[in-house]
Amino acid sequence: MNYKDRGNKKWTAMMLIEHRKRLEKLKESEKNRKKPILDDQEKSAINFKLQQAMQNDLTVEIKYYDNKRFKNAAGKINKVDINQRYILISNKKITFKNLLEIKFE
Repeated sequence: MNYKDRGNKKWTAMMLIEHRKRLEKLKESEKNRKKPILDDQEKSAINFKLQQAMQNDLTVEIKYYDNKRFKNAAGKINKVDINQRYILISNKKITFKNLLEIKFE
């Protein structure tokens, strides 16, 4: 007999609406992440790579923190605004404090 388990789907018919909503909220909250705190060495490495990318017009992949999630942006850096403390890449405005990692492609 070939039995395929459907997980929680088989039990949702017996659940109350409130229980289903609570399970959905729980699954969403599991995706939320805390923002890591970078030390000075990591910040200086990000700064160095950012300067290299701007001077040599390199394509980069940036990992950043936004709205309790880790996100990625790839492409060439369009603008770096030191006064307002953000970079512009692929029409995304990323603040310096949310930068986590920069890699060259």
